[in-house]
Amino acid sequence: MTQLDLLLKAVAEDLGDPSGWSAPVEFPDSLALCALNSAYSLRGSSAAATNVLARYRVLRPTADTDSGADLIMAMDSAGGPAGFARDILRNESKLPGTNRLRPEGIYEGLSRLAALDTAVTSAEHLRTAATNGSTSAKTAWLSVKGFGSLAWSYLIMNAGVGTETKPDVMVQRYLARVLGDDNRLTRARTRQLLQLAAAKLNVEPRDLDRAIWLHESPSK
Repeated sequence: MTQLDLLLKAVAEDLGDPSGWSAPVEFPDSLALCALNSAYSLRGSSAAATNVLARYRVLRPTADTDSGADLIMAMDSAGGPAGFARDILRNESKLPGTNRLRPEGIYEGLSRLAALDTAVTSAEHLRTAATNGSTSAKTAWLSVKGFGSLAWSYLIMNAGVGTETKPDVMVQRYLARVLGDDNRLTRARTRQLLQLAAAKLNVEPRDLDRAIWLHESPSK
């Protein structure tokens, strides 16, 4: 059996019919929530990210339609990213591999997106930037210290880009297990297999990514 065959067999056995899968996390009208959720999900628990979003929603009743500028304004009103992390979100965890608070990276990233020649300030702008063939928005986001490729992937997945996947530790662990531990997959190969499997299953890659993640999640 090929790697794709093995993956499809495991998905059928472990995840069942795609019609029963949970919907992916999505904030189609809020760049603010996309940024918060993606940044706080980097090597963080889903519960922590959920709490962060809940606290932001208490502060901002308009959270589900907030732009990047709205989130920057909220941070400024709290005295900056540090005050926002401490007093509003009550979560002062750091970006992976850095001593930077997560809101510091978010503030910088949103500012860089807004400063592009074609400004990206909303989730709709982000979807367009992620799918129109331009790399300027991706480059801007990845230029932030502490943001790697997974940070960009989950940002645009949160905005509604269904063709994207986020092969994080849990997704790669699943594929390594079902394909055999001797198969040390790169992220690029993991993405490729997820996309091929999704096409066979007639689902979006993001949906398959989410179903695998939930299957592997200790909090499922």
